[in-house]
Amino acid sequence: MNFAIRFAVLLIVTSSAFAQIDTFNLRSKYGAPLDRETFTVRPGIEMVVDYGPSKQVCRIQLPSGVQIVGEVPPSVITKQQIDEVLNEVVPPSLRGKELNGMAMASGVGMMLSNEYEHVTIMEFKNAGVGTGITVTFKDPACPKKAAP
Repeated sequence: MNFAIRFAVLLIVTSSAFAQIDTFNLRSKYGAPLDRETFTVRPGIEMVVDYGPSKQVCRIQLPSGVQIVGEVPPSVITKQQIDEVLNEVVPPSLRGKELNGMAMASGVGMMLSNEYEHVTIMEFKNAGVGTGITVTFKDPACPKKAAP
């Protein structure tokens, strides 16, 4: 009887080890992972950068900032802070000439887009609250992917 209990416990322990997901399973199912880094560019502000095959920047994701009048509460990311980061990371000289801008709304969702010669900057909003900013570089070597 003691042997049967030990054998049952051994089967349970070893069977759970085979149920684990590993990098090999994920890569075979979905392909290679993104070449991605996350940077803290200001306290509380993280910038996610996706790279292309030659380590060139293909996409940058930032949080949206909120427009605040008066004193800024702690831990609130303002639109001014995000604009500063955008101008630091992707200055107007790197963006190129502005080609067009547009806004699209569907229900409570909204997308604001500014297209430049070298990049497209899109901001996504839900019920008027920003959910994120994506800068996509127009490099032909960058993989094409849908916006988040």
